[in-house]
Amino acid sequence: MRKRKYSKRILAAALSAVMLAGCAGSKDASDTVQGSSAAQEAAPDEKQADSGEQITIQYWHQGTSQIDTEFTQKCIDSFEAKYPNIKVEATGMSSTISDQETKLNAAVLSDTYPDVIQLVLAEVGSRGALGDFEKLDSYIEGWEEKDDLFDSAYEMGKYQGDQVALGIFPIPQVYTFRKDKFEEAGLDPDNPPATWEELKHAAQLLTEREGDKVVFAGMDIPSIDSSLVFTEPYMRSAGSAVIDELNQKPAFTDQGALDAFTFLGEMAQMNVSIPHDQQKGDERPFMKGMSAISNLSPQQIGQFMADNPEVELGYLPVLSKDGSEPGVAFCGYNLIAMGATSKHKEAAWLFMQHMLSNETVWMRTEDFKMPIVKKSLEDKYIQSGDQDMNSAIISYVESGKGKATVPWISVYNKYVSVAYEEVINGKKTPEQALQDAMDQLEKEIR
Repeated sequence: MRKRKYSKRILAAALSAVMLAGCAGSKDASDTVQGSSAAQEAAPDEKQADSGEQITIQYWHQGTSQIDTEFTQKCIDSFEAKYPNIKVEATGMSSTISDQETKLNAAVLSDTYPDVIQLVLAEVGSRGALGDFEKLDSYIEGWEEKDDLFDSAYEMGKYQGDQVALGIFPIPQVYTFRKDKFEEAGLDPDNPPATWEELKHAAQLLTEREGDKVVFAGMDIPSIDSSLVFTEPYMRSAGSAVIDELNQKPAFTDQGALDAFTFLGEMAQMNVSIPHDQQKGDERPFMKGMSAISNLSPQQIGQFMADNPEVELGYLPVLSKDGSEPGVAFCGYNLIAMGATSKHKEAAWLFMQHMLSNETVWMRTEDFKMPIVKKSLEDKYIQSGDQDMNSAIISYVESGKGKATVPWISVYNKYVSVAYEEVINGKKTPEQALQDAMDQLEKEIR
């Protein structure tokens, strides 16, 4: 029955699988459960754990590189040492989202869906709509460390109000600037822009031109923003709902979205950036020493510092529209979820807790230089490296929001990114571009 039930859903999912790559957010855990129907269903595993009977669970994780494989094996080794009667078999998945979707659809049809799966943010919506994941709310209720997890790690794992995944590492985009260029432009690097108007002023002063040609950009403004990583924080910081996730309705023609697109259009017309198409893989001008401000991932910041050790970097606070309300940053996530069809849910939950333990979270930070998701590790993380950088990363994680968890997020990206291009190129007013995008999106998802 389950195979037949899923077949129609899979066909629908396949239509959008190719476009999901742009929604991944970005590139590149041991207590027992108490008192819930989900926990009661998992009770046989509790008995097995107590009896010493061998249990084998399947864990599918992101990445097939040597470092991904070695890290995963370290996690498994430490878990199996603690729970010798639970064996974990790991399978690395291609980083290409369409490949992952194909693999997961096949697993559904063959009834071989993994017990635990690592997923990107877009899949919370695409696979959540198919009912792939176990609801975790009742499991979390009995978890002693539940209050230690960042709020954003919970928020990014919700589908229509239900907790179906937990964030294991965040991928924020941090506004980074060159202190030397600030000083040359007469700007105070210890008092960087905190609002949109301050950013506009700074970008203008930082830009160097030869005639009409920008030879050094005040800031990086992408000519195409296919995943809206650059655009959406402005929309959300201005108060736009963007998408009503609970009711699965688009909501980006409000005043907040209009204010954001108006501002971005003004910034583009100021001619303070060097055109670059991230969709085609163009490197940010900042990384090539050709701009003063850019929104970068922690890995990109680290790469720039390694390539340019003589350059001192600073970090903008999370930008607020006008200082009256806190701003919203972009923060993608990789998450972990339990397969709804798992026959060993208690063992799966034990493994998920292990993947979110302080030991594992810190090991991931050391191996991959990824930000932490545990409040108790915050001070250790800040003190472990560049304190200014690590403090900024944490503030962006805590103030961050990733892509909305709806199954049609790739379609939304498509239309709103077109609206962004139309506005910054002066082809349409913000009002018309957003309304057209809304109309086209609603027609397609209706």
